[in-house]
Amino acid sequence: MDKGNFPKLQSYHVIFLVQNVITGEGLLRLPHTLSPTGYNEWWVLFILGILAQITLFPMYWLGLQYPRHNLFQINEILLGRWLGKFVTIIFILYGILTVSATSQSYLRLVGAITLPDIAPFFPLFCLYGVMLYIAGGGIKLIARFCILAFFFTFWMLYFLLWPMSAGGASHMFPLFTAKPAEIQKAVNDSYFSMFGYELLLIYFPYIVNQKKALKHASIGIWMVILSYEIVTFVSIMYFSEWQLANVIYPVLSLFKSVKLSFIERVENLGVALWVFLILSTTAGYLWMSKLGVDFVFSKKRGAHLYICAVVSFSIILVLPLGKMETTIYRDWTQYGGYFMILFPLILLAVHAIRKRGIKKIDMSE
Repeated sequence: MDKGNFPKLQSYHVIFLVQNVITGEGLLRLPHTLSPTGYNEWWVLFILGILAQITLFPMYWLGLQYPRHNLFQINEILLGRWLGKFVTIIFILYGILTVSATSQSYLRLVGAITLPDIAPFFPLFCLYGVMLYIAGGGIKLIARFCILAFFFTFWMLYFLLWPMSAGGASHMFPLFTAKPAEIQKAVNDSYFSMFGYELLLIYFPYIVNQKKALKHASIGIWMVILSYEIVTFVSIMYFSEWQLANVIYPVLSLFKSVKLSFIERVENLGVALWVFLILSTTAGYLWMSKLGVDFVFSKKRGAHLYICAVVSFSIILVLPLGKMETTIYRDWTQYGGYFMILFPLILLAVHAIRKRGIKKIDMSE
């Protein structure tokens, strides 16, 4: 399964890794989370894409400085052993919480739409079983699964023709009426839908053509923005502003408008196929967490993958519903995502300071 430590990811692997690990569950709620801007939300998405593109540059530059080291190893090189491992533990917790949050959100959706009479433990157990198989195969198997997931799900955009024909393009106007505070809130609430590209520094050493990694990762990001734009555009045409603000999963409501003689409820098909996107996201973060545990204990063991999965599984089972769940799943994972995205800037600054110090020593000698 290509689990050795050698470059194995081709350009198309990088594109689909970035694109599919990002998409996950966030697209289902995206028109709702962007609702503070009203009908202006379609162009606000470009702000998300630009922010992602800007923050991608430091990751790429840092990766080129340490082409054979992942983010965890770079932490130790630049920050020292103990501080580097402490930061790595934060990333591990972020990865585990992201797996739990994504799985729990999808499980709740399945329970409400597809399997309302089945206890949640069994579908959750099946989800984690497949997730373990994918993550256990290494980053190349995850990349291959991302490609498979893309072709299993992208055709569902065809279903948007029904709500598009029932909607009205007049909702697009007037433009640019959102206030700066509304835009800021919408961007902050919805940026979690862009999380996933920060894993680039985790699998950067496995990329064959690292110098073109920026180009390929950028393609993945803007593929995501394109799909988000299409869904959001149709949502604005179909829903009122009140519906955008109050319907938590607008994409499922779009599926409900589809009328086919051979499928009674298209939203059930959509939820079933969405598991491919959920697995793409969760397998990527689970693999990252396992790699982090390997680094902290300085040992590569398959058991570490199962430990991370058990911890994530247990969080879903024991975490009470309510305010604590919202705080951990939404706030902690969002702060963790921001931290992991912006942390390469700190590492680049430390790298520049150390490099300058070494040059001064060489000149004095």
